[in-house]
Amino acid sequence: MNKNPMEKNKQNFVLSVPSVVKKGDIMIKKEVQFETITPLFTGDVKREMTEIKPASIMGSLRFWFEVICHFSGRFNTEKYSKEEFDYNKYERLVEKNPSAADDEICEQLQLSPVARYFGCTGWKSKIGFEKIYLGKDENKFIYPQNKKLVSGKNWYLPNRYFEGKFTVVFTTESTEIAENILWPLLNFIQEYGFLGVKNNIGFGRVRIICDGLESYQELKIDGKNFYPSQIVNEVNQKYKMINFNTICYYKLENVKSEYFVAIKKLLSDKSRQRSNEKSWQKRHYIFGSINNDSFSNKIGVKTDEAKGPNATKIIPLIRNKDIGFLGIPGIIHLPEV
Repeated sequence: MNKNPMEKNKQNFVLSVPSVVKKGDIMIKKEVQFETITPLFTGDVKREMTEIKPASIMGSLRFWFEVICHFSGRFNTEKYSKEEFDYNKYERLVEKNPSAADDEICEQLQLSPVARYFGCTGWKSKIGFEKIYLGKDENKFIYPQNKKLVSGKNWYLPNRYFEGKFTVVFTTESTEIAENILWPLLNFIQEYGFLGVKNNIGFGRVRIICDGLESYQELKIDGKNFYPSQIVNEVNQKYKMINFNTICYYKLENVKSEYFVAIKKLLSDKSRQRSNEKSWQKRHYIFGSINNDSFSNKIGVKTDEAKGPNATKIIPLIRNKDIGFLGIPGIIHLPEV
């Protein structure tokens, strides 16, 4: 007799992943507990969720770190232009100066902040995690009976998603990297970002439960210190006034809403705004399209970089205190959200 799949998921589990951050035999570890504000989905190759996927969580951290660096305007120069590790140049640098610190090597290699801290081919990430685990009473995988979110529209819930609390044991190469990079990044994600995928239907909003974390708001990269939350422009207006050079939070209501009430309202509003956009290029670029479009630079992007299919750059944002949309149209290559 087949057992109810929910029974299997009531048991505790520990998911171990290889450590990707090492410096000798010393690693800095810190447990951070997350609680979902909206459902969490981390799919596999079959687009199904069987567990909370480490790669999806790490990919989200990397993406939002890239968003912060890009819109800060502090790292869009030749000095931080490389996303690939030049091993031959690295060998020459080490041969010339065997005692050179990582920061000095990264500067000589012109690696971007994302490549420096989250790794690239040939260069290990300085931020990772050891395991993800769920408590006995916090393991809540949901199988929705009604998957359609908005009548007449193609927004659907996945077959299975997660709600509740989960704990990540993060690892960093040093305490400084945790305090200067990881903790400010997590604080930004708590305020404006997402974990996992299906952010286009508001999935992935989390609250962080970690004593003292809120005191680390300032990001410190290569001597450039700034507060990530300050690069977000909060406005009380519709998102048709798009600014390609900033992140905008378009606040609709100062209200705390249950997920299904809030997302139906936001998706319906977004659908109306999409229909009202007369320029098909802006409509497809900003709101997303599966077409193989080529965009004109008249909409504010470089024509040789912006190609379809294209993920939405207007994301429903549900917070504990309000609801609205996060606009990040200045990001060209946006992964599936």
